[in-house]
Amino acid sequence: MIPPPSFATTILNERVPVAGTFAVNTCPPEEVVDLLSGFLHYVVTADIGPTSADITTHVDAEGIEGVGQVTGARYSVPINEKDEITLTDVPPTSREEFDLRFRLIREGSLDNLWLRITFTVTVPGTEDVRRLEIECRG
Repeated sequence: MIPPPSFATTILNERVPVAGTFAVNTCPPEEVVDLLSGFLHYVVTADIGPTSADITTHVDAEGIEGVGQVTGARYSVPINEKDEITLTDVPPTSREEFDLRFRLIREGSLDNLWLRITFTVTVPGTEDVRRLEIECRG
């Protein structure tokens, strides 16, 4: 017997406003960045079979801008994130692959914050951080 095909279904497609929140730029001069406008766009899809589920989350920044509390500099905040999770029923296991790119780009010649994290976690078992980069770029 051939199992029926499975198709990913969108279970969430939502834009969440970020105005009124903040981010922190740890590059000198360190400052809190008040976020004034923009959205985080979340899309979550799932492919659910009889004994397993594959869930994928994508997050993208849309027009996020802010102002630094110390310098008064304007910021743009590009964000891209992808998180893939596979769950199985028998035996119970999970595997997650996560990749995040986050930047605080400041107007002018002062340094910008660049952050990149990539890791895999399995249960039972392992955690593998393949990339952890935090740097200040001018």
